Amino acid sequence: MPANRIIPTLLLRNGRLVKGVRFSDHRDAGAPATTSRAHSAQGADEIVVVDIDASREGRQPHFAVLEAISKEVQVPVTFGGGIASVALARRALESGADKIALTTTALDRPDLIDDAAHAFGAQAVVLGLDLVWRDGVLRLYDHRLRGTVDRPNPVEWVKEAVSRGVGEIRVMAVDREGVREGFDVPLYASIRELTDVPIILEGGAGNLTHIAEAMKAGVDSVGLGTLLVFSDNNLVKVRRFLEGAGLPMRP
Repeated sequence: MPANRIIPTLLLRNGRLVKGVRFSDHRDAGAPATTSRAHSAQGADEIVVVDIDASREGRQPHFAVLEAISKEVQVPVTFGGGIASVALARRALESGADKIALTTTALDRPDLIDDAAHAFGAQAVVLGLDLVWRDGVLRLYDHRLRGTVDRPNPVEWVKEAVSRGVGEIRVMAVDREGVREGFDVPLYASIRELTDVPIILEGGAGNLTHIAEAMKAGVDSVGLGTLLVFSDNNLVKVRRFLEGAGLPMRP
């Protein structure tokens, strides 16, 4: 049985960390470098950092924050938000990222995936997939529009992205983000059926039992945000709880 991964997700706005509910109502959540250092020391398997306004504002991400974070951690870092070219992807990697995440920038220009995978290898390219259910139908969500888009179809988009060279997928259940009602395991299963690349599921963790339930249902990698910010939980508690539940964790 493969080891499970616990991956804190940090959202950047104006040089600070924020956390919201369903991609809105963001509140301050601390200093990026300090928080990253704590997560690294407490046993994070990886850390995801996303500049949430870069694409919407049409600017490059805050690389200075990434550089500060990379100096404080001993674990891999995935960096996303506003990476609209191979040159920006290269700068992210040179600033300390181990992987780059492409979400709306890949929707705008799918061949960016090909270019990035060719330049840096598939293992360095993560597809960000923001999804919602609407009337029983899975739809892509574009945070720049604050709503869903009709094209591409999520199923076809996953297949296309993987064929272009994506090495990992970060699935965000937008309707669950910050609401603490549990992970959308059926959503994970629907994407898992399409590909064998690693998948991180995010959105909905409200307590430690939610994580254990998702992992026992087959989700091997989870992204955590609200649970680590607005509660008394930390990664030491999370790992001890999951180990106690018989779930194999990375050393």
